[in-house]
Amino acid sequence: MDVLSDDQYSVNYPMNLRRYDTVPSTSDLLKTMADEGAAEWTAVLSKSQTRGRGRLGRPWHSPPGNIYLSILLRPTILPNELPRLSLIAALAVFETLRGEMLLLKLKWPNDILFEGRKLAGVLLEAKTQAEKVEYVVVGIGINLKASPAGMPEALAGKTASLEEAGGDLNAERIIKRLEINLRRHSTSYRGAGWEDVRARWLECADWNREYSAMSSGHRCVGRPVSLNPDGSLLFATSDGHVTLTSGELVDIADHRPGYQNTMR
Repeated sequence: MDVLSDDQYSVNYPMNLRRYDTVPSTSDLLKTMADEGAAEWTAVLSKSQTRGRGRLGRPWHSPPGNIYLSILLRPTILPNELPRLSLIAALAVFETLRGEMLLLKLKWPNDILFEGRKLAGVLLEAKTQAEKVEYVVVGIGINLKASPAGMPEALAGKTASLEEAGGDLNAERIIKRLEINLRRHSTSYRGAGWEDVRARWLECADWNREYSAMSSGHRCVGRPVSLNPDGSLLFATSDGHVTLTSGELVDIADHRPGYQNTMR
C-alpha cells in the first residue's frame, strides 16, 4: 500500500478523527475545536500543512506523504505537571514506532531519533486557567518518507524517516497503535505510573551524544545524564551538572550562524 494513500484516510478510528487534505496547522484547528467544546480524544489528521510548527515556534516542514496528527486531551493535572505529559506523549510515539528498530532513541524532551537524526517530534500546547488545565493539544509529526521533495536545505542530514529505518509505513496501523499507547500512558503522570514512564525514558533515551543548551541565560555544552523525578533533565557540563527545565538540546555539530561554544 502506498504511503498515506487515500484508503488509509478512509478508516474510522475509535477516537473521533477528522481528516483533511491540507490545513494550515492541525494543532491550531484542534485548539479552535477545543475552545468550542470538542470532546477528549477528538483528533485532526492532515495529509499536509501549510503552517506547521515545532518547538519554539519554528516551522515544521510538512509536505504530503508524512503523518501530521493532533490529539485533544482534557487531563486532570496541574499546570506544573505538563512537562511530564510531554514526556509521556513522546514515549507513546517512541513505543509506537520502535518495533524491532533498536536504533531508535528518545531525545529530551520530546523527539524521536534514528541514528541521531530526527524521525518524529511532539509538541504540546495547553490552555490553562489559574491552577487548572482546561485542555492539551498533542501535536505529532512523523516522517514516513525519505528526503521528501522540497525539503529546506537547513534540514539536510538532520532528519530521518521510517522508510530508511525499515519501519512500518502503514499510516492506519501507526495511528491505531499510537492511540493505544497514548491511552495506556496518558494518566501515568503521578505515582507508580510516572515512575514506569521515567524508567522507560532512562532505558531508551540517547545519553551518549553531546549537545548545547541554554541554562540560566547562558549557553553550555555537555551531555544529558539522567531524567529527574519531576521530568527535568540533568545535564553534565565541564563546569558541573545543571538542571534543564525547558528549552531544547542542539547537536553541537549544528554550527548555526552566530553559534559560539562558551564552555570550551
